[in-house]
Amino acid sequence: MKRFFLISGLAALLLGTGSCVKDDIFDGPASISNVSITPAAPQSSESPAVTAKVMDLKGVVSVTLYYRTAAGGSFLTVDMTLSGTDFIYSGNIPALPKDTKVDYYIEVKNKGGFTTVYPASAPAQLATYTVGASTLIKLHINEALADGTKDVSDPDWVEVYNESEIPVDLSGYYFYDEGIRTSNGTKAKRVINAGTVIPAKGFLVFKTEYTGGEYSVEFGLSTSGDAVYLENPSGVLVASLDFLTINLSGKKSYGRQPDGSSNLVIFTTPTRGSTNN
Repeated sequence: MKRFFLISGLAALLLGTGSCVKDDIFDGPASISNVSITPAAPQSSESPAVTAKVMDLKGVVSVTLYYRTAAGGSFLTVDMTLSGTDFIYSGNIPALPKDTKVDYYIEVKNKGGFTTVYPASAPAQLATYTVGASTLIKLHINEALADGTKDVSDPDWVEVYNESEIPVDLSGYYFYDEGIRTSNGTKAKRVINAGTVIPAKGFLVFKTEYTGGEYSVEFGLSTSGDAVYLENPSGVLVASLDFLTINLSGKKSYGRQPDGSSNLVIFTTPTRGSTNN
């Protein structure tokens, strides 16, 4: 009988000791590993995804991505969510303007009341990236004047605005008005000269007539209503401005305000080759 009690007591002691060891193993902070950002060099048109592998045996309460766009500024937050398997959490930082320097870090809170951060000394030390130029091409016919002098001194003109963050080569693009569009091919479209480049966030003005022989295709714009179009070399329409029902007599122009927007207004003071803002 004594031997039975001795064995039972020893078993209880061992079980009790195992339970304490188990609690010690689970009671600690989560781990953060395999942190990455995709794309590694985000462009201004991209919302990069930050991912991390988060391991915690007791359970995660929250995984939060902190980011800011100015040194010493306040952090904004994004909730990172579990995506698929392998304990991978993900969150997206919004698209931001070119040359913006972004600081970010990850914070994990678990059910044990522990907090873990990445980088390990965040927010004193932070992960960073700088937003690069987008390669997306965004062109707009930004303004048009149809009541020129009908001679070389101040002919009708059309202004193109490049909203892109890179220069755009307009070599071989097609430029034409409503009369050419509706001619069913009997009137040729103007082909823009090789080497014609519009700078990033810049403006380029085309005279529609009296071009001094620079273009064989010339066309006057109608003050009682017209439209102008820009196609890429593949024949895809990339920009247009419709003023078919707008009377532009009296040296008024018609265009977008602010530049590149869908808000169309009549300008009593044209802003040829400069911002409409």
